[in-house]
Amino acid sequence: MKILVTHAGTSGQAAGMAERVARVLTGLGADVTVRPMSGVATVKGFSAVVAGSPEHGGCWVPEAIEFVRRNRSVLSRKPFAIFTVVSSQDMDKGAESRMVVMQYTAHVRSMVHPMSEGFFSGEAEERESLHPGERSRFKLRLLLGLLREGESRSHSEVETWSVRLHEQLVRLISRKSGNRQ
Repeated sequence: MKILVTHAGTSGQAAGMAERVARVLTGLGADVTVRPMSGVATVKGFSAVVAGSPEHGGCWVPEAIEFVRRNRSVLSRKPFAIFTVVSSQDMDKGAESRMVVMQYTAHVRSMVHPMSEGFFSGEAEERESLHPGERSRFKLRLLLGLLREGESRSHSEVETWSVRLHEQLVRLISRKSGNRQ
């Protein structure tokens, strides 16, 4: 399974989140390419695409919207997932906040329906520092269902979403492969 993980901008929070998503997917056996959207000439040749953007002014940044618009015909025919980096203030208000945050990607969903969406707090990402081996121990605890409630919440949200995304991709892609035979 060959996956493109792409992000708006060449650095920053979306790039960091894209790297984290890619590490989980790679650790689970996927062949992952990480690239800024400006460096993606085509999405053809990938089994799936994961795209991410920071929220700016209540929606994705223009570069990310343009990426989806430019590639929507191909993206609509393959597994496509998105993630958005939002301020921690937007993430802390419960169900009401979730409705507001969902509006950040409404324009994307109007062009291509993503199979999965993740919303992650960028500020928490910056505060977190990992010790050697911590990521591997975390993934093992997550896969074995041993993660305790409240344990490294922001860290676990990205990894949990990525693991679930991988499971969905494996099911979808194997189902498509089975239909072709």
